[in-house]
Amino acid sequence: MSKHDLLLDYFNGQLSEEERKAFEEHLTECADCREELRELEELTEDLPFSSEPVAPPEGMKERVLSNITGTAGASDAKDNPEPSDNTITLGKESQQPEPKRKKMSWYKPLMAAVLTLSLAGNGAALIYMSNNETTEPAPPQETPPEETPPEETPEETEQPTLDIVQQIHELQPSEGVDAQATATMIEQSENTNLVVQASDLPPLEGEETYQVWVLEDGTPFRAGTFVTNEQGVGAVSYLMEYEGEHQFDTLAITREPNAHSEVPQGDILLSAPL
Repeated sequence: MSKHDLLLDYFNGQLSEEERKAFEEHLTECADCREELRELEELTEDLPFSSEPVAPPEGMKERVLSNITGTAGASDAKDNPEPSDNTITLGKESQQPEPKRKKMSWYKPLMAAVLTLSLAGNGAALIYMSNNETTEPAPPQETPPEETPPEETPEETEQPTLDIVQQIHELQPSEGVDAQATATMIEQSENTNLVVQASDLPPLEGEETYQVWVLEDGTPFRAGTFVTNEQGVGAVSYLMEYEGEHQFDTLAITREPNAHSEVPQGDILLSAPL
């Protein structure tokens, strides 16, 4: 490698101490290298160097150099352009360049390209150069097998409760009583709901209430308590839940002194066989 080929490495501080001293001695004897070094300094005077240094990929410099020198040589052999006499602006000052040697007609583009490569710490240069890199295709990604969605189990829909009327009874008033009442037994799921509606009942006094009873062989079971309004109308709904099995034979309404009677204390006002 000739001393002239070490110019860029010297400019970028890439030479060893021994090589640097040898090249500086060469500069004292070579006017061409001094001129090219001066042009490099003027060319890079305002270049930004704010990016963090990043090492270029191995072998990039040689590939770019070979591509550029090959292109520049072909252009020089074809066109062989003469140096321009126009004024060239370098840095902040404009100077009239001296006539250049023919070898300089392709050197400036080469110098700028190689300089860009040597300043690989600049992120923009790396992006530009990476376009010439041969990248290996990424390994094919394995497509995960499609998951079979779990079979949807039909939601159990709650069946509506159907109320079934089992019996409807019209209660008969006792002697001297002018009142009416009906009793309806409604099946709800596994239970029986007794609904009693009465009208024209005598008015109550104090804590008196009307009590509904169901009887089995003369034994009474409470089946709801109610009071009437001013018109003598009253009603009650009672869920018939009793221990054991029963065969009720009579339904009756009595007038009780309070709502706590466990057995009938008043006379039967209305009744009906079941």
